[in-house]
Amino acid sequence: MFISDSKAEVKGLASLLEPGQRAWHVMLKPQISPWYHATMIRCDEGFETRHVVFIDSLPTLIHLVAQRQDETRLESLQLVSPAWLNGHQCWEMDVLLEVAQNPEEGSARLSLKDGRVLYFPDVAPITRDGNFKVIYRLATAV
Repeated sequence: MFISDSKAEVKGLASLLEPGQRAWHVMLKPQISPWYHATMIRCDEGFETRHVVFIDSLPTLIHLVAQRQDETRLESLQLVSPAWLNGHQCWEMDVLLEVAQNPEEGSARLSLKDGRVLYFPDVAPITRDGNFKVIYRLATAV
């Protein structure tokens, strides 16, 4: 979940935004949980536009991937992970090669471009083998 308040709203952009959209200078993420930074490409009448989308959770990512329209594709996906998950001293942003979920447990296996594999919510799951279903795979990954 990302939050903001009315003081952070960018005023005067109504003509530039889609119906129902609002613009914000600042967004907060109160939970210390990972989130996803996605670049989406939308094709409209032969013209491509790119949009950066902040995705707050694995269920939201799964929904976005499943609901993708024909004219929209996911160009890149990065994991933004807190220190407790990535094993380092601060938040990091890493390119994802693959995201898989164990539907029985709800846990995720996050394979990074640098070769690391992270598990969420349990950093050290009891078993790393399991019935993981691939949600996302980088198109150029082998």
